[in-house]
Amino acid sequence: MQITIINVGYGDAILFQGADGFTALLDGGSALESEFGEDPYRIRAADYLRREGVTELDTVLISHIHEDHVCGLEPIFEMCSVKQLYVPYPVEPFLRGCELQPAPDAFRSVPLYTNALNAYRRILLRAGETGTAITVVGPGDTLRLGSELTAQVLAPKARRIREYMELMEAAYASADQEAAVTELLTKLDATSNHTSTLLRFEMGEVVFLSAADSCPREWDEVPSFLLKNGNVLKLPHHGQIDSISEQFMRDMPLEYVITTASSDRRYNSANAEVYKRLTQWRAPHPPKFLFSDERSYPPYFSQPDGFQAITLEIDSGVITPKFIKTNEKENER
Repeated sequence: MQITIINVGYGDAILFQGADGFTALLDGGSALESEFGEDPYRIRAADYLRREGVTELDTVLISHIHEDHVCGLEPIFEMCSVKQLYVPYPVEPFLRGCELQPAPDAFRSVPLYTNALNAYRRILLRAGETGTAITVVGPGDTLRLGSELTAQVLAPKARRIREYMELMEAAYASADQEAAVTELLTKLDATSNHTSTLLRFEMGEVVFLSAADSCPREWDEVPSFLLKNGNVLKLPHHGQIDSISEQFMRDMPLEYVITTASSDRRYNSANAEVYKRLTQWRAPHPPKFLFSDERSYPPYFSQPDGFQAITLEIDSGVITPKFIKTNEKENER
């Protein structure tokens, strides 16, 4: 089994590939030109899949609606056939909805959120047109992903989804009222992280917790035994200070902690205090830290040659990380 964290800068795009040929993608990163630009190591998720020869995906999972998780999926749905799409929200309100647009003076994150919302709706429409099965998932659901991989949905809370969808339907109903729709889009942007899925992937003896932007303050309804044996943790919220909790993480037998922040550490992501505390909590055997877009983060990480992805190879319970460079990217340097 392989888990590949693609270097999409600030954002999530995680590819699962089983020895049985099964492929799944969790989120797709950003579509912003500014996220990639001339950076020789960041790579759009669609470009990575193309260069690796991935043209079919058995499963795509969307964690929640934000630009750095959703917008990079649109070109993937255009180039890949997708059998199954798992989403955390009821589908019909989006299909009945329309493209939304905030006021020009909206807070700077609101247009980005709106781009993601519109992209998410277009993905649902395309899935319906191309015959991709769409399944809404929530806490308690178990997904069978090929012969080697299962995923349990641990969050979000049903209340969070219900409140979010009430705002969503109100936004679609107010589409022709600029001030009203902007206010609703602002609220949706601010609360979207609370609707993010927390997924527990199990591969034999290895448990991989992928939190997207579901922070520990949202985990109070998760049965504690489902969190205690995580070997690998993809930190929520790109390693901002709200991504950790001693209550949940002190007793995890963590071998690797992965952060999907950009190397400029914007928004106080990849916060040094996070790794300091995790090291203290897990002493004398702290986890190894992996960063999807760093080359040097002393004393926690060093990979000066750069890379486009990190692949965790999992075999008989042993996890081996490999840093991946694609040939085309090396030729462009």
